[in-house]
Amino acid sequence: MQLHPRRTPPTMHIVSYLLAVFAGLFGLMWIMGSQGSIGRIITGVILLGVAAGLVYFARMKTPEKKIVQQIDLSGDVQTEQLSCKACGATLDSESVSVQAGAVFVKCPYCGTSYQIEEEPKW
Repeated sequence: MQLHPRRTPPTMHIVSYLLAVFAGLFGLMWIMGSQGSIGRIITGVILLGVAAGLVYFARMKTPEKKIVQQIDLSGDVQTEQLSCKACGATLDSESVSVQAGAVFVKCPYCGTSYQIEEEPKW
């Protein structure tokens, strides 16, 4: 079973862009109101750099994460030995999935879906 990769939530992008706008505006204000003061110019340049960094990180794509779900069936069950209860066709690992904590089988040949239930061992 494959799940969609997680992406950065859109709210994080919006917050990053808003912070970048505020940092950029304050940086411009510090530079324009510096009146020749080196400290204010440096502060303005740093704020502009922070704004540029926020825009860069907001536009950066998050790396895709591949999520693999493994099914551990108890007993001596092997997926290549499973057969459909309805038509008797041999099932492969793609036919088995986990839904709500239970193991389900969907036959690709006849379309029958059912839950695998383990028989008591006593």
